[in-house]
Amino acid sequence: MKKKLSIIIVMNLVLSLAFGLNAFAADDMAESEATTDTHATEQVLQPSGEVISELTKAAPEMDSSKLKQHQVKASANLKSASTASKTQKGLIAAPQSISATAETYTYTGYIQQEGTSSYLYPIYVQPGSILQVQMDSPASAQLDYDLYLYEFDMSTGELNPNPIDYSIYGTYLNNYGNGPETLAENVGTRNVTAGSKAYLIEAYGAVGASINDPFYFTVSTSSTYDAFETDENALHAYPFTVATGGSTVVSRSINSEVDQDWYKITVPESRNYDAMHIDLDQASVGNGNKAELYGALSNNRMALIPSQNGNVSLGTGTYYLRVYTTNAYSDTNYSLHLQPVLRADKLVITGYNSNGGPNDYPSYAYGRYYRITGNSFTVTGVAATSDNYAVANSEVEVIWENEYWTEGSNNRYRSGKAWTNSSGQFSITLSLPSSTGSVSQYLPGAISFTHYYDICGVLAKVTDRPSTIDTDIVYHFAYSIYGG
Repeated sequence: MKKKLSIIIVMNLVLSLAFGLNAFAADDMAESEATTDTHATEQVLQPSGEVISELTKAAPEMDSSKLKQHQVKASANLKSASTASKTQKGLIAAPQSISATAETYTYTGYIQQEGTSSYLYPIYVQPGSILQVQMDSPASAQLDYDLYLYEFDMSTGELNPNPIDYSIYGTYLNNYGNGPETLAENVGTRNVTAGSKAYLIEAYGAVGASINDPFYFTVSTSSTYDAFETDENALHAYPFTVATGGSTVVSRSINSEVDQDWYKITVPESRNYDAMHIDLDQASVGNGNKAELYGALSNNRMALIPSQNGNVSLGTGTYYLRVYTTNAYSDTNYSLHLQPVLRADKLVITGYNSNGGPNDYPSYAYGRYYRITGNSFTVTGVAATSDNYAVANSEVEVIWENEYWTEGSNNRYRSGKAWTNSSGQFSITLSLPSSTGSVSQYLPGAISFTHYYDICGVLAKVTDRPSTIDTDIVYHFAYSIYGG
């Protein structure tokens, strides 16, 4: 009821303008059948999209203070690592899958005391191949495990104590459909040398420990991958700006079970949208690929932003987008499309039509407004952003009001809804009751007439943005009397 009352108030303001005008009969007042429509077509910009085939990394914006405070404590050397059972520090390995391009194993381990680590080494990677590692931590808000990746000096066998990659998310429990879980920690590297290289993986108990709740390492090596690997966590996210008409990434693939592709999106304060539509091509979705948007909280806690029909709500700030697989992987590139859901900040009525045609604008005593003839009334218009880009797929409602009909007559209001097309345009046709002919206008001349009509209000609004409106006055013609 409140919503309808607010519309009536707006209507009354419009109509008060008409009724407050001084009624007078101008000597040369006549129908302007030769005049043109006063509603010029609103010129809006058509948003253009882009295809992104090249990506460039930028310096990470996430907190790296954990890295500065951490030092590896493993005294590992390849020459002293005689057997795998000694070097895996009690971790249990189980093969997950082996294919022509990717080889994957899963290991189970425990952190038994806060501030201590569990190690897995040596992991050998062939020339030209990549290593991708995922650690799934226990689903506990009291535990925070981090993941570090180191390489060995192949000439001396000594471990380089500086990590070549690290994942240091804070623990934040998200709902992924299987109960609360924190985002997995992922690292990766590419062997660009001419010989095989060995690596060490460290799980570090930054906060808390558990002798009952294990963590899991999933280790994958692959010889085929896209040119932008590795970017296994948000600290390596590729930044790009989303075009007004949408941006599509077409040069990436998910090459293993634990491959993660990350992108960084910065939403400016001057944005003309409050949501983003994110989707992947159908073939990728069929393989189990998913795209998720995250917001980075303090301590690098990654909060999953809920999606509804592919749309995620967002405001000003930086967001991180993850593409990964829940099922299969493929060397075929996926297509990731991001489309800003443009915000309709402007709505303009551009024209009318009825039995008298679109150009029927007589200059009666109350001003020059469109005249409805008959009972079919069409309102056209356009929805746009504040910077004049056409807004597609926005629902618009048009309400017509005739105060000469009483509330109980069921003839005082008519309304209709429609969705804007790709050009932001809408067209809504209403079936009106007859005019009451409550207002008369004498038109003197060689042949004199008296016209009878009603003064009506028209309101167009975006249904989910009720402050985005346009209002106007129209006449509803009833009949004319010769020589009146």
